[in-house]
Amino acid sequence: MEIEAETVVPAAESASKPRKRNPTGSEAPADGSAARRAKRGKYTSMAWSQHLQGLTQELYQLRQQVADLVGVVRELKDQPQEAHTVSSHSRETVHIQSPLSTYRGDVPKQPQFVGPTRSAFGILVGERSLNRMGIPTYESFPPSGAQSPIESTAAAKIITDLGYWDQCTAGEISRFLIVFQEEVESVHPIIDISEYVVRSQEILDAIRSGNAPEYTAPKGETPMKGLSKKDIDIVKIAVATGMVLEEHEKTDLSAAIIDSVEGTSIYHFHCDEELISWRLVGIAAREAIEMGLHRKRSLLDNFKDPDCRRLATRVFWCVYVLDRRWSFGNSLSFALVDKDIDPELPKPDDEYSYLRCMVGYSELCSKLWDAIPPFGSASQTIPDDTATALDQCAQDWLETIPPHLQLRHPRLGLAPRSQPQVLHRLRALLYLRGNYVRILIYRHHLMSAASIAASPRIAWLVADIAQDSIQVLVHLHSTSDIYSRQQNAFNNFLLSALAVLFLAVCHAPETFAGPCRKTFLDGADLVRGLSRHSIISRRLWKSIRGLIPRMRKLAKPHLAEDQTSESQAGDKELEAQDVNSEEFQEHVHLPVHDHVDFPLGEMMLPDTDINHSVPDMYQMRDDLLSLFDALGQGQPIFQPIPGQYTEGQEITIAEEEGEEISRRFQGLI
Repeated sequence: MEIEAETVVPAAESASKPRKRNPTGSEAPADGSAARRAKRGKYTSMAWSQHLQGLTQELYQLRQQVADLVGVVRELKDQPQEAHTVSSHSRETVHIQSPLSTYRGDVPKQPQFVGPTRSAFGILVGERSLNRMGIPTYESFPPSGAQSPIESTAAAKIITDLGYWDQCTAGEISRFLIVFQEEVESVHPIIDISEYVVRSQEILDAIRSGNAPEYTAPKGETPMKGLSKKDIDIVKIAVATGMVLEEHEKTDLSAAIIDSVEGTSIYHFHCDEELISWRLVGIAAREAIEMGLHRKRSLLDNFKDPDCRRLATRVFWCVYVLDRRWSFGNSLSFALVDKDIDPELPKPDDEYSYLRCMVGYSELCSKLWDAIPPFGSASQTIPDDTATALDQCAQDWLETIPPHLQLRHPRLGLAPRSQPQVLHRLRALLYLRGNYVRILIYRHHLMSAASIAASPRIAWLVADIAQDSIQVLVHLHSTSDIYSRQQNAFNNFLLSALAVLFLAVCHAPETFAGPCRKTFLDGADLVRGLSRHSIISRRLWKSIRGLIPRMRKLAKPHLAEDQTSESQAGDKELEAQDVNSEEFQEHVHLPVHDHVDFPLGEMMLPDTDINHSVPDMYQMRDDLLSLFDALGQGQPIFQPIPGQYTEGQEITIAEEEGEEISRRFQGLI
């Protein structure tokens, strides 16, 4: 062995040396090689012991790795729908990542800046009022439901679409395409999905074979254009979006499918990744400008075919609408500037009446954006004459909505219990957008007790509009599944309305607490019902719930005692009903990046594990009512000292001092 070769000494060299005495004084053996061999034996035994230890450790590690691989293979066999294969002629496994997927984990879902058009802005101002009142933050969070296990990074499964296309059927693809057609194409008519529905089997065969062959029509049938890679990608995007809409949230499989193609803005919006949507639609807007879609002359020159020209027109205006929508939602700048758009650019055809309405709404949003005072200006209020003009424009826009898209308001008893799903959704969206823009126009009248006292009529107008929005949302949810299928689209209206009621009761409880209580209760019940089955709405609940411990400080002592007893009774009721936590874990168990904040809950209570806790759905309604009653029975949150601050300075201070609070609003819808 190598160990022996290194320790052997030539016999001649050993014999030429005189014999030495050992430490005891006896003579050493005459044979020097024998002494060498004795030492060699001792050294070899130690070396082999260490060597065997190393081999044993390596063998243990190999056995562990093999066991892990066997487990992964078993999971892939048991769950073929989660398997992924990128088909090719050789059927090799190829992992494809879109550029967005390489950095999506580092991107917050919401911007750190909370601008005035975000629905969270009203709550931020109220939060600053709580701080001025001296209501402390809390180091512990109220008891929640059962904890769902946190999946470790090492155990997290890598889900791809390997095998899904082999297992699914053409009927399943058609179903997801129809969902996309009803939920997305009706709002954003960028593509005609009906042709893909008819050709679903052909598309599935093309995906399985790894190519997009030219389509050959049977004899006697009208030839259809062949499938291209672009067609396949469009179908994959539509299928992934349909999955998200059916599951009410992003799934691992939908993410795997979307990662194999180019990311889309609409898909990420329905996945509750609105900041990514804003970034992607900005890219689309710049590409539209590069193509000359914003100028009539270049549109006519580059698109000779009338059908292609109409499609290009629809695509541009859809991008324009989405740019305004997600810029307002994130309170970030537009990618398309109105003055760069040709005033003579054709609008969408009358066939696309909803899109035409949304173009007018987006132009109204541009005017409102220009009217909002810039950050840091002396006054943070919209001048009265400007607000009046904008409100008139908003009401004029509502009047331009075609009769078949006008909302049958439930308050007037005109809303039928059953109406076409697509029309019902479009009517509700248009009506709620009108309310939303009017809230933004007048919301500054609720920013302080002084502003409410100065304009009580306008303050009541904003509160009434907010209550009206909640009533429409409650009716929408009670008569259809529209809200539950597109919670990201409607939660924005709900949070904006709740924020208005919060501001009103916070700054003038004696005026607004009683009349607004019933509507606030309805909104609380709506949040609770939706939070049972959706992470998106559950995060909305957590955001609101974070205010409760601080708001209870405003209650009178007897009210606080009543709340404590009610909370204990609620806990007993919860135990008796034996809530099945697996229902919640099914959704909460999805991977969540550690850096993503769930804002208001963590804003009040940092360094807790609220991100991974399941909210107590049975106590939610009582907690929100306790919050509302605390406001109603307490004193106004902030009584301004005469001459200390102006109304505009109050809002400015809330913005300037709220940097840390703004960071906590990243995940707020």
